[in-house]
Amino acid sequence: MITDRRTGRPKLRNILTGLILGLSLVVALTGWSLELPAPSATDEILRHAKYLASAELTGRGVDTPGIKLARDYLASEFAKYGLKPGGDNGSLLQSFDVAVGVTVKQPTSLTLGSEPILALDQDWTPLGFSTSDKAEAPLVFAGYGITAKDYGYDDYAGIDVQGKIVLVLRYEPPPKDDKSPFRKLPNYSNHATLRNKANNARDHGAAGMILVDLNTSEAMSELLTTRSSLSRGGTSVVAAQVKRRAIEKWLDTHGVSLKALKEKIDRDEKPASIPIANATAKLQVTLHEQRERTENVIALLPGADPTLAGENIVIGAHYDHLGFGHFGAMSVNAAGQIHHGADDNASGTAVLLDLARRLSQLPTRPARTFVFVAFSAEELGLFGSRYFIDRFQSIASTKSMLNLDMVGRLREDRVTVFGARSGENLSAIVTGNARDLGLKINQSDDVGRSDHMSFYNKKIPVLHFFTGSHADYHRPSDTWEKLNIEGMARIGDLVLATALRLANAKEPMNFVSLPARPPSARAGDRRAVGTYLGSIPDYGVTSEGVRLAGVISDSPAARAGLKEGDVIVKLADAKIQNIEDLTTVLRTKKPGDQVEILILRGDSSITLTATLQARG
Repeated sequence: MITDRRTGRPKLRNILTGLILGLSLVVALTGWSLELPAPSATDEILRHAKYLASAELTGRGVDTPGIKLARDYLASEFAKYGLKPGGDNGSLLQSFDVAVGVTVKQPTSLTLGSEPILALDQDWTPLGFSTSDKAEAPLVFAGYGITAKDYGYDDYAGIDVQGKIVLVLRYEPPPKDDKSPFRKLPNYSNHATLRNKANNARDHGAAGMILVDLNTSEAMSELLTTRSSLSRGGTSVVAAQVKRRAIEKWLDTHGVSLKALKEKIDRDEKPASIPIANATAKLQVTLHEQRERTENVIALLPGADPTLAGENIVIGAHYDHLGFGHFGAMSVNAAGQIHHGADDNASGTAVLLDLARRLSQLPTRPARTFVFVAFSAEELGLFGSRYFIDRFQSIASTKSMLNLDMVGRLREDRVTVFGARSGENLSAIVTGNARDLGLKINQSDDVGRSDHMSFYNKKIPVLHFFTGSHADYHRPSDTWEKLNIEGMARIGDLVLATALRLANAKEPMNFVSLPARPPSARAGDRRAVGTYLGSIPDYGVTSEGVRLAGVISDSPAARAGLKEGDVIVKLADAKIQNIEDLTTVLRTKKPGDQVEILILRGDSSITLTATLQARG
């Protein structure tokens, strides 16, 4: 094989020649010819990625002006390639609304005892996940607000918080040894999450929760914004955060020192919870959901074969990111800074654009139609891909989906491919193409968590291309200078070769359910738990219970009879009101445990039994 003298790798044109010659049987059967696609263009890929990850695009958050600039850029590029619009009303855009945060409305107030009402945003602030409600009740100090029964630690042991407002510390006790479930900054355990604290307060009967942070230095912002404390799993209790100077001054008059109580817990790793005599608080929170309109950008390259053109292959990548890092960021201290999202996912979007250019320039179009989709709102819960698959008029004719997410850090020629076994012979195709291109494939039986998951749930074969996690994930430091542009071009070659095979095959790829293993978590994703059910929560629905967007095939959930659209309201005798409730209960179970699951299906309540298993 002829190699490139500069890189020592096989020359792309020779590779693609071999790949296309391998389709000679298909050519003979369909009666049309194939010609070589245009080569990848690293300068074009760099141009796309550099612009999409620029400060001008403000991190491409759905609630930032940059997302509109990115949308218009993508639409302009697709139009320049001569592609047909695939969006609403003959346009390239498919519009939908998505929740991006909450705004504080009146009445909203916090009063400590007979003191004057505290100043909103100066002395205190509602937490973004708070329910809109009010509570006036005695105050109880409940330590860190943690119950870790397996470790013998429970801040609620020995105190009565029924109908009361609990005052809890942010974070968790420092770990005493390796057996401790607690962790040090910045990798706190799940016990430290605000929603788990609120859910635990609710489960113990508390009427409300007030959070105080004794760790943050005076130079840093002490109060969380409603955006950074937002959660997409539904509400829990009325909840707020108060500045320590405001609460400590008031507690001093009741003979209570929060600093001393915290030091005692941290020293002994034992609760020091106490009712606060003659101390009452009055908390009222009113929050209004803030929604933004955003768009998927959709372009079509019609197929050439009269018989197969009605079928399509989707190639997609999400173009949104975290904006200013108020939700989903790995560092709370980075909130307000632009999160550039060069690898996640300007890289995949740049490769998507280059693939659209190359395929549009083929002198003879492939047999099946190509659908190019730049998804929005992936970071908020796969909203864009789920909206697309529910409304795209040709989705029933979609035969495969290829997804590009975080493909900008190719190292040692290794690329991870999720879903390669979700179609018959799909693994052999992608592995063979990778070998010819000098790439090494890490295959995973897992579905993976990105936009392709929406397609897999509809029993469409998928491939998700991914070059691995890194320390810049969901941080402002994910900038374009760190991208491996040549590596992105090589992944583009791999996707192109695979896409052509799928588009020109005589028969479409048959779907295969993957083994019952949970979706793999990306770097820093704290959703992973040790015991596996196989349910896929619908992050786009706020309701009492957890509505399912899907169920992993052959998983404990599937074997128990759970289905898309079911709402889990009870698991193992524990009430399930939101996603955190579900994960918390699963963490208390062991593989092999049988659990009863109460679900709502339409107008019916159904009890199912699932046998849990270990995560893959």
